[in-house]
Amino acid sequence: MISKALRLRTVENIRIKPATNDGARFCLNALDHFESWFLLEIVYFYEHTLDSARLHQSLRQALYAFPQLCGQLRRASAGFLAINYPHAGALLTVCESDRTMLDISSGLRETYAVYDFIERINPLQLPLKNRPLATFRITRFKGGGSALGISFSHALTDGLSFYYFINHWSRVHEGQPVSPPLHDRSLLACTADAADGTALNHGEHPETCRGFRRLTAWQLCTLFSRFLLGQSSVVCHVLPFTRNQVMAIKNAAQRLGPISRNDALNAHLWQFCAQLNPSADTKAMRKLLIPANVRSKIDHPRADHYFGNAIAHVELSAQQAELASADLSSLAHQCKQRIAAIDREHLSQQMLWLGRHEHDKAMYRIYADIDPYAGDCMISNLSRLPLYNAQFDGARPFRAEVPIIPIPWVLQLFPSPDASGGIVVYAHIPRSAAGKLKLATWQAELYKYGEAG
Repeated sequence: MISKALRLRTVENIRIKPATNDGARFCLNALDHFESWFLLEIVYFYEHTLDSARLHQSLRQALYAFPQLCGQLRRASAGFLAINYPHAGALLTVCESDRTMLDISSGLRETYAVYDFIERINPLQLPLKNRPLATFRITRFKGGGSALGISFSHALTDGLSFYYFINHWSRVHEGQPVSPPLHDRSLLACTADAADGTALNHGEHPETCRGFRRLTAWQLCTLFSRFLLGQSSVVCHVLPFTRNQVMAIKNAAQRLGPISRNDALNAHLWQFCAQLNPSADTKAMRKLLIPANVRSKIDHPRADHYFGNAIAHVELSAQQAELASADLSSLAHQCKQRIAAIDREHLSQQMLWLGRHEHDKAMYRIYADIDPYAGDCMISNLSRLPLYNAQFDGARPFRAEVPIIPIPWVLQLFPSPDASGGIVVYAHIPRSAAGKLKLATWQAELYKYGEAG
């Protein structure tokens, strides 16, 4: 089997199926169902050639604690999603390239070439066919070096748990102690029952839910037509910030009081994107959506080890003119206040709202409450995660890449690979905006706060 783009030769295809009770079912909650349309993907690059046999052995061992990664995704007649056993099995693929790592290093971020290092998953087929929910691809380059591509269905987990598993696997591979994950999905599902003492099919639907919205049939068709027409025009542009530059942004945002690096950077990037892609209507509303971790709101002593989706959507909005002229400190404090307002009641309302739509089999109409094709922005901040702790055979990756998300104005914040405290922003933006970003005037605007002393 040959991949045309990089001329990869497939050496092995291995299905990994740890023993689990046949006929068992693991029920997912409504938040997992909402995320099931999406994927979590990353490619790590290593200077040495990975030992595929050792990786296979350690992966099989690690998956015993994560059986959901090996199951089959099925939609029950009642409308909810579940993972059924016996297994579809996680897929491990070993490939060889006739090109060197240096040959492929340039141009990865502006094309879809990163996908060549990932065994791709089609999320639309998962409930219909016996497809793997998690895939792993090892690519060995001519002259040495390897790439490790990992892809999960978002129905299984959010970004925090995604990297939790990768680091768990790394520790197993290196012979280090590990902590077992927490899989109990009812810890989130019960909050919906607590919010309303009645069954999910009683009562009327709440009209709105913070961070989510229900699309009409016309809005759904418009969304997909925009997606199909515009996905080829999106590129991934990388914006590096040194630690001193991040601290300078934080210092500028503290005029009204203490603020975190994350809130300050979120505010700066939101304002910058609104200026880079301005609306002709100065009164047009521009939104920012921040997926926020809510594990601290789960009532369990091991909530930090919860393996699944545990995010709430924090939404901010402002008129184009107000956002363009707003003080950075006021925007950063809005971010801080909205995230601080997330409590158990917020989580209960979110799960109740999603659960009722799941019961009515209308989850396909539920989407995040932003319109990226109108310039709304989503920022996913993963900069505090141990992204580069994926150590195998005694060495850590020197580089990580994510595939282009074919939806404009999605920004992902990752830690700098050199562990210097900097942040790397992967901005998935239209080609026209990426062209503007290369101009000196826009670079000056992006880094206008300079560096902290």
